[in-house]
Amino acid sequence: MCLQPLLPNELLHYIIEYIAYIPKLSQVREVGDIAPNCPLECPSPELLALSVTDWQLRRICLSFLFEKIRIRHDKDAKKLEEHLAFCAKFTKSLALSRSGDLTEVGEQIVSRILPQLEQLLNVKLGGCSRRSGLLRTMLAQPTVTSVLVDGVPDVSMDDHDLSKVILDRSISLTISPFLPTFKQYSDRGMRLKCLSLTYPSLDNRLQTLNLPGLEAIEIFMGSVSISFSWLSRVLSTHSTLNELWLFRVDPDHLIHNAPPFLSSLVEVIRQEGLRDPLVIMDVGLRRAKPIGPSSQEWHVTELNLRTGHSLIEQLSFLASSFPKLEILSLDLERHEGMYDIGDLCSAFALFSSLRVVYLEDILDRLPFGSEVQNLLIRGVAYELQVHAQTEVLAFTSCLAKHVRTLDSVHIVDAGYDRDNDGIDIQIWSFKGWLHVLNSDRLVSDTFA
Repeated sequence: MCLQPLLPNELLHYIIEYIAYIPKLSQVREVGDIAPNCPLECPSPELLALSVTDWQLRRICLSFLFEKIRIRHDKDAKKLEEHLAFCAKFTKSLALSRSGDLTEVGEQIVSRILPQLEQLLNVKLGGCSRRSGLLRTMLAQPTVTSVLVDGVPDVSMDDHDLSKVILDRSISLTISPFLPTFKQYSDRGMRLKCLSLTYPSLDNRLQTLNLPGLEAIEIFMGSVSISFSWLSRVLSTHSTLNELWLFRVDPDHLIHNAPPFLSSLVEVIRQEGLRDPLVIMDVGLRRAKPIGPSSQEWHVTELNLRTGHSLIEQLSFLASSFPKLEILSLDLERHEGMYDIGDLCSAFALFSSLRVVYLEDILDRLPFGSEVQNLLIRGVAYELQVHAQTEVLAFTSCLAKHVRTLDSVHIVDAGYDRDNDGIDIQIWSFKGWLHVLNSDRLVSDTFA
């Protein structure tokens, strides 16, 4: 008997593609994070169940289930070999763990499998420096267009074309030795994705920086005075550069030597006397999508802040200073003051592009925060935590309705009591994501 399809294949493919993966969320990076690029998207838990309900759905779901494969250890490699009949047609991205869990046996399995993955385009190879044999096998595959590595290949790769190889990032204390060292690889086609610099490396060599294919620069500023005179030239001469990050921003230095993209905000901080209550810790910029051949606009899209008081006023001038801000992280641990939920949500609504908000210790800034603490005298830790999570969910639901662009909120919070010696003891805590689900702005949580 011939079964009738549910929907046209093209339409069904589009629908399943929309729900296939757990969304990747750009995150304000923590200082010292060594993985700037987003991890592979994880298949949605519903995808496997959906694949066994109908022959037409199965055929489409399989392409998403096997499109992106991650290998962490030998068992994963063996499992991939067992399912090669499916993977050979569908796998386009392959990621190998940088840890030592994938042994030489696992690498041999991967080497056998690679030539049979006829759709493979991209590979992420962890532990590149000790896997030169595997790297050579990957580069030999005609379908592979890029191999992302976490370190430079060893000397045995001297005779190989490296035009497919992209170094994920280079962390450099001094740029002067780095450039000639990297040149021996770049001359054979290797590209650098992210240049990570600590403040001693901000020397005159940056004025002549030329790294074709460079996508991001990270600067760990510290407390040393840094000139940004080199910045405009580097941004204009690297057409592929689309991210700039400033970490460990020193407040005193920022006030006296602000980079051009923060000058308007710093001026407001000076005028309003907000130097103490507002501390900018990390800043992320992205190049706007060009609207013409000469477009070079850069916008602050991510901010990591610590604030002491006057939160609503601060949100107001942040929204006017950075209209393209997408991700905002607020540390409210030492914040003083309490705010009406409606007023606070209205202040967040001033951001026209805000997608993700990170909030630390928000509960005590809201009216029901004191109610949670009052429950200490008659509740147990679990009941307090449930009550706190319920109240935070209510706040986030209100926030989602006010901020129509909002996708997700990450919450970290905790409650404390004092023992007989006057020492604070944590009695409950939670952290997790709250996601806005649909056009009705409903919110679900993943608290842990």
